[in-house]
Amino acid sequence: MASIGLKMVYVGIKDADGKTIVDATKGLSDKGVYPIDTNKDHQNLGTKTANITALSGNPVKITGNNEVVDVTNPPSSPQVAFDMNAINPAVREKLLGRVSNGIGGYTDGDKPVDCGVIIESQQPVTMTSVFFCFGRGNFNETTHNIGTDTDTAETRDDDTLTFTSLGYDGFGGKPFAIFYESDPSFDKQKMMDLVFPGQQLVTAGHDGTQDSSLHGGTVEAPHGSSDAGSKGTNPNDTQGNI
Repeated sequence: MASIGLKMVYVGIKDADGKTIVDATKGLSDKGVYPIDTNKDHQNLGTKTANITALSGNPVKITGNNEVVDVTNPPSSPQVAFDMNAINPAVREKLLGRVSNGIGGYTDGDKPVDCGVIIESQQPVTMTSVFFCFGRGNFNETTHNIGTDTDTAETRDDDTLTFTSLGYDGFGGKPFAIFYESDPSFDKQKMMDLVFPGQQLVTAGHDGTQDSSLHGGTVEAPHGSSDAGSKGTNPNDTQGNI
């Protein structure tokens, strides 16, 4: 479908029972859902692109008696290639299933962690939100291209992660669902509860996706750069106060 812009990406880690981990230490946030926002105090700089592929399988024609008699309908196997300006380092490592060694380092875990993802964009005509939802899948990271700064420019290396979607019980075993805010039956809390069971970001009394804390920030950058500092005012902030 046609869309305009990328408003926000929401992520959460699931436990073995498929519930969202609502804990800033064991999971990503005390709300369960972590918005990858643009608040430098959270050590985030938002997402440039979320390139979704393989939303549909490739149909194959079946022939018999010299004519096409049927067409297969193979299942979809979506992947999302994320190009993010910067993600809070602790959040990024948890999404990748890496384990802290207790002295500031992270190593690969024995297995990937299951995560949920929602990508929010907008419809061109109504400018209302459209949500690309993935209830279960895994993140991985394959490369870093680190380059030197020059006397006239700084060289950036973005957070580039790939999310591979898996079948999800909440979607009837399918790997994704699309929700439209313009649909008369749309219910944002029910959508968030479906993708992130147990979440507390969007409740009957409060919509945390509308919080002003998801934008801006006060961290001063080093050396005149527009980036947030390496530590910031709160290096361990994982948006626990959202």
